[in-house]
Amino acid sequence: MNVLNNYRLYTTKLLFIFICFFAVKLYATDSLIKSNPTKGLFTIQFSWNSDSYARNVSVQVEYKKKGFLKKKKTSGETAFHAIKNQFITLELSEGEYELLSVRLTGGKIGYGKFLRIPLEGTFNIKKEQVTNGGMIYLIRENESSNKVMALPINNTEDVKRYVRQYKSEYANQIASMQSAWKFLSNDKVDKLVTSFAELLVSRHNAKPNTKVTHLYATLGMVIKMKKDKNGKVINYKLINTPTYQQIKKMTLKKDNTIICTLENGSFLYGTEEGLEYMPLPSGLESAPELQSLKGNKFLLADNSFNIFWADSSFKWKSQLEFRKEQKAPGFFSLSAIPYYPKIYNGKKHLYIYSSNSEKYKILLQSEYDNIHFTSVPLAKKVKKITKVTETPTHLIIGPHLKLNATAKRPGYLYVKKHDSEEWNVRDLPRGDCKRFFPGKDENIWYTECSKNNWLESKDYGVSWSKWKAPKKEK
Repeated sequence: MNVLNNYRLYTTKLLFIFICFFAVKLYATDSLIKSNPTKGLFTIQFSWNSDSYARNVSVQVEYKKKGFLKKKKTSGETAFHAIKNQFITLELSEGEYELLSVRLTGGKIGYGKFLRIPLEGTFNIKKEQVTNGGMIYLIRENESSNKVMALPINNTEDVKRYVRQYKSEYANQIASMQSAWKFLSNDKVDKLVTSFAELLVSRHNAKPNTKVTHLYATLGMVIKMKKDKNGKVINYKLINTPTYQQIKKMTLKKDNTIICTLENGSFLYGTEEGLEYMPLPSGLESAPELQSLKGNKFLLADNSFNIFWADSSFKWKSQLEFRKEQKAPGFFSLSAIPYYPKIYNGKKHLYIYSSNSEKYKILLQSEYDNIHFTSVPLAKKVKKITKVTETPTHLIIGPHLKLNATAKRPGYLYVKKHDSEEWNVRDLPRGDCKRFFPGKDENIWYTECSKNNWLESKDYGVSWSKWKAPKKEK
């Protein structure tokens, strides 16, 4: 079932949501931190819709502890950036803090330019306590306006789950979590959601599509649409969700169950009657990759290659021997570079692999019926794993690209038979063959070199020839 996830929402109808509120503070990365009994944990996130600002803008914050002189090196004055939807966590010593400036930068705002976000005031930190700044939802008044509306939305349940799951050293403090300032009431946020949904469906209706049945967006919106035979929406409903987080991805399964991926490592699961948070296993160290399997099974792998699987009872089993330690951030970096495992559903096996990492090349394989992963031996010639493809007879890694048609060496694949440990290099026709996949019978392989220039191989990548489209019968 196809799902539409690209949208842009007009915001002129939303000015009635203008609310004055107190201010906030910010940032730390998702790196592992040790709980400090003399400090407290501050959390906050920023979000916005795509009509207001592009995803590649960021929020820049300067703050300091109140009472300190505003002198660099002696005052502890700090600045940081926050990207869209990121949960920001920061350990701070007890006391009152004030914001010096909060700005929106990057993207089409322009180099060296910024938009001021109206967050002015103070917030308090208590030792051994979590202070939540909520989700600050940013709205642009209109396309030409430089004014930013900032709405503080209650994301307490999301923060509790995030801290419990990924900041477990603070799990005992979330029961006494305090709000940094007053949040918008849920009733007012729900009015905002209703207005967004109406505009989103109206925009979708301008280009009728019979295949798209659901829409999803910011503020936890999942919409079920009823259409006529021409694809025109005749009715719709908002599916109940427990969050105002942005829906990053939605999957509608054949049994009509729905899985939604949220930002920062949470998932929703349920039906059109309502969605709830998916229970996650203890032991996750970072936001995982989730793969839905046949038989209503689920597979998770986090950035450290901790592996978990379960059925719809969500009684998770684990396999932890492939765990890789994530390096701590360097002096000049904000966070460590993770390995980003990828999950691939092959024809015969499940695969988990380290995508595009030259230093840590990991390729794991498991049967579907009895999940247990083993390492697939990789030859030294295999520099990195860009993509994994499986046919009934072969395992393929690639394509590896040279990014232009005239490169001295063309792009290439690594290929091995299932009953062999020997990897062979198979050259692609050119250096710009970005797409590769087996045909329906899987004995003929296809690659696209530049746009719509298709070639085929009938000998498992040994040689390539121009693909000729079959003649249409008259």
